[in-house]
Amino acid sequence: MATDITTSRREGGIELLRISCPERRNILDAASYARLIEALDAAEADAEVKVLVITGSENCFTAGNDLNDYKALADAESVPAIAFLRRLRAFPKPVVAAAEGLALGLGTSILLHCDFAYAGHSTRFCLPFVNLALTPLGATTYLLPRLVGSKATTAMLMLGQPFTAARAGELGLITDVAPDGKALMQALDCAERLVAKPAEALLAIKALLREGDEAAVEDAFAREERRLLERCGSPEAQGAIDAFFAKRGR
Repeated sequence: MATDITTSRREGGIELLRISCPERRNILDAASYARLIEALDAAEADAEVKVLVITGSENCFTAGNDLNDYKALADAESVPAIAFLRRLRAFPKPVVAAAEGLALGLGTSILLHCDFAYAGHSTRFCLPFVNLALTPLGATTYLLPRLVGSKATTAMLMLGQPFTAARAGELGLITDVAPDGKALMQALDCAERLVAKPAEALLAIKALLREGDEAAVEDAFAREERRLLERCGSPEAQGAIDAFFAKRGR
């Protein structure tokens, strides 16, 4: 079953981008990333879009990358997920995320490239790459230490354990914790406040906030992509992914 990537326009120039395949916890694959990039391209080109809001379904943001795609990357030269995160990073307009339920792997990494992020109280976050003998992606190893500190980053990436929305809020990974089921409401409220601000000033502020370390971020994207492709082709990672599927009875 394919994951739906849909967009809808709300009043005031707010574009809502939704990831939806609840039966598979909104996992993302190469086709999903291509549609997400198309949606970002369209939103950037549309002068009527002032703010982008990214969300999942009511009970899940996204459980991250389809593990079948990781197995297929053993013979690949690039990573579709990284192409999407690069495009999200380059998106010049304000981006607000709303997460409920689960934000696993790439689902957590996405938030590093959003300007605001809200999560329901029961949302669980995790960067479980190490559990699959893989390495992080999306400039996570550069951006996360600068956001939450080196020791917290090391624990997240080397232990691969889940953490709560309250912890994500303490660390600054999200803007605020919402009551369960209300993250999108808070994200839309933020978006409404943003569209009331001078649009060109918002674009200039976002550019200033990011342009100082863009070379370092791009270097991290490239380094992580090379290492992830190496890991995907390793017997250790292939075996860990096979073991994951065997445990789930696939």
